[in-house]
This record gives sequence, structure tokens and C-alpha cells, in this order.
Amino acid sequence: MPFCAQCGAPVGAVQFCSKCGARVPAAAGTVPTPPPVSPAQPHRPITPVPNPPGAQPVAQGGNVLMKVLVGFLVFILLIVLAVMGSCVYIGYRAKKKADEIQQAYKTNDLNKLAGALGVGNSPGASGSSRRSSSGTAGDDSAASSTPLSFPSWTPPAAGAEAITKVPLRVGLTVVTAIAQFGGDYESIKQVQQIIPSGVRLSYRADNVPNPLEGLQKLSGDAAPKSSGSISGQRTVRTLDLQNAHDYMQWFGPNQPDLMPGTTAIGVSREVLFELREKGETQFSFRTGGLKGMAGSLLGALGQMAGGSTPGASKETKDLASMGKDECTLKRVGNGLASFPVLLNNQRVSLPALHAQCTTDDGLADFYFLDDLDNPLALAWKLGSSDTLQLVKISYPVQSAAAPAGSSSTPTAAGAGGSQQIEQELKQTGQAEVYGIYFDFASDKIKPESEPVLREIADALNHNPGWKLRVEGHTDNIGGDQYNLDLSQRRAEAVKQVLVTRYHIAADRLTPQGFGATRPKEPNDTLAGRARNRRVELIRE
Repeated sequence: MPFCAQCGAPVGAVQFCSKCGARVPAAAGTVPTPPPVSPAQPHRPITPVPNPPGAQPVAQGGNVLMKVLVGFLVFILLIVLAVMGSCVYIGYRAKKKADEIQQAYKTNDLNKLAGALGVGNSPGASGSSRRSSSGTAGDDSAASSTPLSFPSWTPPAAGAEAITKVPLRVGLTVVTAIAQFGGDYESIKQVQQIIPSGVRLSYRADNVPNPLEGLQKLSGDAAPKSSGSISGQRTVRTLDLQNAHDYMQWFGPNQPDLMPGTTAIGVSREVLFELREKGETQFSFRTGGLKGMAGSLLGALGQMAGGSTPGASKETKDLASMGKDECTLKRVGNGLASFPVLLNNQRVSLPALHAQCTTDDGLADFYFLDDLDNPLALAWKLGSSDTLQLVKISYPVQSAAAPAGSSSTPTAAGAGGSQQIEQELKQTGQAEVYGIYFDFASDKIKPESEPVLREIADALNHNPGWKLRVEGHTDNIGGDQYNLDLSQRRAEAVKQVLVTRYHIAADRLTPQGFGATRPKEPNDTLAGRARNRRVELIRE
């Protein structure tokens, strides 16, 4: 008899156990009957087994990592957006400031320009008062709108010798006196090299007015140091010497060495030729005065930003062109003017062509050397602001066999060769020397003085019995005692160089300073003051 597999009770030929109700497994050939289920084992629900301690559910760990990653990315995105927003804001403010400066510049209102540049803008400020480089109230030609004036040129009589040309050669040195809102100063430009592609110039100037100082004076604020020194070099292309119509007279450390389409110490051959033949020419130059100096600084920023490149934006081009005036330059009269200048220590008059034009800043007045091979800018006056006058020219006298473009160091500064000072000392017992240059308000001798110092040493070596008194002279800017002390120190500096560098016996030289007590020309003109600053040699 079969038994229930679940409870063990005997079952018959039935499908379910009568006792526990379990299915009876079928015998062979019959339907199987399930095993009996014990009543002592009630049905129990399945209980989930807990994870071991420290174990994290896989799904929960992935969610936390994802949240951290998303948070980090959101944080980075916020930083990027903040930086981009700051850049946009800075760009907006920079453009707004550039527009403000440009608008103030165009109005010719120097107080507005001072405010735009952030150096103050006090009500009632005026640009009518200025102070000279000595700190005393000054009144010079730069403050007047009266044009420059020179006498008419008279051609020399038949057989008489007249100097009408200045050769463009290595060693050519031009000294200009400039009057600006900050006072007088001198600049020295010298030809360093001439090659087929162009002419290389050096530039040096002391006591150059600080434009920010001038702006602060106009606005009534305290001024920083009012002057500084500028030195640099510029290369003018041969092509531009022939046909450029842009006269770039400003020099500065931030300007590029090569400025295509411009000239530097004079105009091009084409400009002078058109003034001669047509009576007028298209011309551009740099604005004078405080506006011009501020424009030159802003224009340099525009140049560095690529304002002169073909693809530059209009704003950048406008910035690069600030400080530049364009006009139709017209010849004044049919004759020439007689321009006084010291040429290799000799007072001479050069033929000058006079031309003028009118711009928004007033009348611009120019005098150019009437020499197509080297049309130097002899003098100019820009409105009621800047005045420049060339006061000294020197160049080495070369033998007929010497090439004009030779890059050798110049050895002579006198028109009569290296013997000029010696000849004057022999003939008259004294010689005026204008080729020794000093730093502003200092006894430090500039490197451009080397040719003249060598010439003095040669004269002493050729005449071992000579003893010289070295005299220092100044203009009248500054106090009498100050000028007397300055002239004494400069005379002693000349003696020191001749003794230490050229081995001249110290007892052959006697330094003596005279200050402004012995002027050669009136001190009420720019050129007169420049020529009164000199050294004289007296045989004892």
C-alpha cells in the first residue's frame, strides 16, 4: 500500500492524502501523487538576508558618485560664466573709457582730457599759466600764436661763398631747442648709419615735459616729477626719404623702430619739390602741445594694438591716428627766408622755404632747408603750443675719397676739419665750443660730445706749450648762484675728461664758470638761450 510522502499516512488509489491533503505521487503508469505535508511545519514567509556590515548597495553608490560629479561640473560652469561675465564687463568699461578719452581729445578741452585720463578735473582750472623748467614763471614763444619770422634770403654776391646745403652723412648731428607747456628742452638727433635701404638715427633729450604732469597742473592737482629723459633710435626708409608725406616728429621709447610712410628730422624730397613747383602739397604731422603729447601716447597704444595693419578695427585705427593732423601745406611767398644757425661752430644763414597750413588747432608754421637732398626741418610752430628751432648743426668733414655713407666713427666736428678749434686758438686766442653737450641741469657730458673733446685734445697735443682756461656759460633760466655753480661744475667736467681720457696734464687746464653773466645772444628767445649754453676756450 502506498503511503503519503508528506505525512506518512496510508493512502489508497487516490490523488490526495485524506489526512494532510498532499498530492499522492502516481505509481508507474498512474498520475504521481505529491508527497505529504507535515502539519507541524506551517508556511513561513521568506525573510531577506541583510548585507554584510560595511557593504554598500551597488545602485546607491553609483547615485552618490553621479551627484558629486554633477555638482563639480556645475561649480566649474559657474566659475567660467563668472570669468566670461567679468571679461565682458571689463571690455565694456575699457571701450567706454577709450570713447570718453577720444571724445575729450576731439573737443580740445584739456580739462576734460585730464578728467578722462583720471588725473583730476577741478573746476576753474586754466592752462594759461605755465612754469619754466627752472620752476620760475616763464613766458616764451610757445604761449603765443604769432607765427615765426625770419628775414629774407639774399643770394651771395658773385664769387662769394655761401653755405646752402647740409650733407646727409654718418655723424650728422642736429640740435633742436623746443618750447612746450612744461618748459624748454633740447634734443640731439644723430645719423648713426646709412645703408641702401635707409638711414638710422639716434635720439636723446632731457627735461622732456611729462604730459600727465601738465594735465595735473591744468586740473589743480599735485604734480609728479615734471621732466624726464628720452633716448631711442629710428630707421627711416630710403623710399620714405624720397616720397613720404607724413612728418613724424615725435620720438619715444614706445614707438617702433621702423615707421613706414614717415620721415623724422625733415620732409621728403617730394614734399619740398611740390612746394617749390606747385606751391602746395598734402601733408601730415603730429599735433603740438599737451594734446599732441597725450595723442602720441594714445597713438602708440593704437600702434601696438595693430592700428596700422590693414585688418584693424575702426576703433583701433582711430586710436592709432590720434595726435595726427592732416592738411594742405602751402608755400608762403615766392622767395626764401634766411635762417640763422650754428654750423660746425660757425654762425651762418641757410636758405629756408616757408610753408603754412591751418588745422583745428590753428596755424601750423614750417621752415624747411631748401635742399632736395636733405630738406631738414629748421623750425616749426604749431598753433599756440609747441615751437621748435634748429640751433646747431655739425657733421664730420670728409675727404673727397671718403664715401658719404661710410659708417666709420666721425672724427671731426668743424667745417674746417679737425683743426678748426686749433686754428681759432692760434688766430684769436679763443674758441667758442658748442659741440659739448650736458644732461639737463647736470655736469654729466653726453656721448655725442666725443668728437669735439677729441678735437680739443688734438689741439693741445699739437701745441704742448699751450695752457687753456676752460670757461662754462649758461642761459639765464634759474637763479644767478645756481647758474654760476652749474657752469663751474661743467667746466671742471670738461677738464676731468681731457685729463683722464685723453691724458692731458691737469696743470694745462683751468676751469672757470661764469653762469649767465656773459651771454652771446639775448636770452628772450629760444635759440638765444640755446646758444648761450656753451663752453669757451681761452689761451693763457
